[in-house]
Amino acid sequence: MTSKISLPVFINASTNKILIVGGGKLASEQLNDIMQNIPDANISVLAKRLSDDIKNLLLENTSVKIINEDFDDSYLEIADLFIVATEDSAQDQLIINKIKERKNLYFAPSPPSDNDFFFRGNNDNQDRKNLFFINGEKKWRRIASIFFFAFVILLIGNILSFYIGFNDLEVAYQYLNHNTDERFFWLFLVGFLAQLIDGALGMGYGVTCTAALLYIGIPLPAISSSIHTAEMFSSGASGFSHYKFGNINKKLFKNILIPGVIGAVVGALLLSYFGEKYAGIIKPILATYTFILGIRILFNAFKKNKKRKKTKRVGWLAGAGGFLDSFGGGGWGPLVTSTLISKGKTPRYIIGTVSLTEFFVTFASALTFFSVIGISHWQLIAALILGGVLAAPIAAKLAGKLPLKAMFIGVGLMVIIWSLNVLLKTFHLI
Repeated sequence: MTSKISLPVFINASTNKILIVGGGKLASEQLNDIMQNIPDANISVLAKRLSDDIKNLLLENTSVKIINEDFDDSYLEIADLFIVATEDSAQDQLIINKIKERKNLYFAPSPPSDNDFFFRGNNDNQDRKNLFFINGEKKWRRIASIFFFAFVILLIGNILSFYIGFNDLEVAYQYLNHNTDERFFWLFLVGFLAQLIDGALGMGYGVTCTAALLYIGIPLPAISSSIHTAEMFSSGASGFSHYKFGNINKKLFKNILIPGVIGAVVGALLLSYFGEKYAGIIKPILATYTFILGIRILFNAFKKNKKRKKTKRVGWLAGAGGFLDSFGGGGWGPLVTSTLISKGKTPRYIIGTVSLTEFFVTFASALTFFSVIGISHWQLIAALILGGVLAAPIAAKLAGKLPLKAMFIGVGLMVIIWSLNVLLKTFHLI
C-alpha cells in the first residue's frame, strides 16, 4: 500500500473556527496542541462532561468557548474545522460521516482516519489526506464549471444567430424603447436593491417590491404575479449562488420545501379569484400587512441573540410563509428567515437555505398565476428580473458578512415609510 503524500498548507486559525467534539483525554491533547501552536485560535469544545485536564487548560485560556451538550447536526454550521475526539469509535465515525456529507474538513486522532488536515504536533505516521489536493480539486472543478457554462452560452448564441439577425435586434430595441417608460428604470433599481437585500438578509424581496408597486398603483393580482415571475429568476440565481458558496442546510431544505410550495399555491389561487373584486378592501389590508412586516424587520434589528433552540413545526412555518408570500406579495423571508434566526440558528445557512427554497415557492406561485390570470405588465417583470439577476451573486457573497443590524433597520424603515404612504393615499389623507 503506497503512503499518501502530505503537503504543508497553512490556515489562518484566527478566522477559521475550530470545534473540538469530546471532553476526554484525546480532546484535551488536541486542545493543548492548538493552544501551544496557535494561541489566538478561535476554539469551541462540545461535550457534556469535561475532564480535569481540559478544565485546567481553560484556566490558561479563557477565550475557549464551552458547549455542554451532545453533538447534533446543528453544530455542523458553527465551525470550519472539526476535531472529532469523543473516544467512542462508533460515535466518532457517525460524526465524521455527517461532516463528510457537509464537505467540511475534519481531523480524528483515534482511530487512524482519512483525515483532511493535521496539526504540527500530531503523529507524523498517521494516515493523512492531502489537503492541498482537496483545495486544488475544488479550484479545477470551479474552472471546469466556468468553461462549461461559457460553452453552453456560446452554443445557444450560435444557434440563435441562425434565426435572429442584427436587423431583428435593432427592431427589438426600437420596440422596447417605445414601449417602456421611466418606471422601467426605477423598477430595475427596485429589483436590484430588493434582491441585494433579500440575498444578503434572506428576506425583503417581496415586501420591498410590493410596497414599491402599491405606491405606483399597479393592480393587486398583477403585483403578486409580477413579483413572483421576476423572483423566480432572481431567487434561482440567488439559490444557485448560495449553493455554490456552500450556504445550504440540506435537512432544513427538505423540511420546508413541500409545505412552502403548498402554501404558495393556495395563496395565489385566493388572490387570483378575489383580488380584483375586493381591491378596495384588500389594498389597505396588504399595506397594513407590509407595514407590520416592516415593524417586525425593525424589531429584529434590536433583538438580542438567543441561545440555540430546536426548531419545531418548521413545516407549518414554511406553509404560512408560502401562503403570505403569494397572497400578500411578500413575507416568505421576514416570517421564515427571521423566525429561524431568532432560534439561534447560524444566519449564513438559514439565509442560503431559505433563499434556495424560495425559488421553488415562487415558481409554484408564478405557475399558478399564469394558469389563472395569464401574464400582464411584462415591462415591470422584465425590469425586476434584470435588476434581481444582476444583484444575486453579489448578495450571496455578502450573506452573513454585512452589519445585520444596520441592514435590518434600513429595510424596516423603508418598508414602513412606503406602506404608510399607501395607507394615507388609500384613505385620502394626502
